[in-house]
Amino acid sequence: MNLKLVFRIFAGFLVLFTLGGLVAPEAMMDSFGMEYNDAVGIMFTFTAMVQAMFAFTVWKLPDWAGDNLANVGSTFVFLALVPVALNVYHVAMGTLPAVGAFYAEQLIWFIFAGLFYTYSKK
Repeated sequence: MNLKLVFRIFAGFLVLFTLGGLVAPEAMMDSFGMEYNDAVGIMFTFTAMVQAMFAFTVWKLPDWAGDNLANVGSTFVFLALVPVALNVYHVAMGTLPAVGAFYAEQLIWFIFAGLFYTYSKK
């Protein structure tokens, strides 16, 4: 594995999360112990748009960065941990329940942070 592949896999996961939010938002929210309503559905489309744009950017970064990809990878260690910080904050405040999906998502973000860290140092 190399850093370029880590970026591509990360972009793939972003697309997967985006599609989940567009195709089955009720199921996605239910897995996190939250209720779906029409207002949330509208917000899902806007956040999905931004997430899709970010996924495309992440996919293209290895081509754009070239030999400087390790510098970008170091930044992505931090970016992969931002969702963890936000999710932990919401659980601590009681606005998000600590269910199985919560822990699975945190694990995914930690794995990517570790991969970005490991392959940015090579």
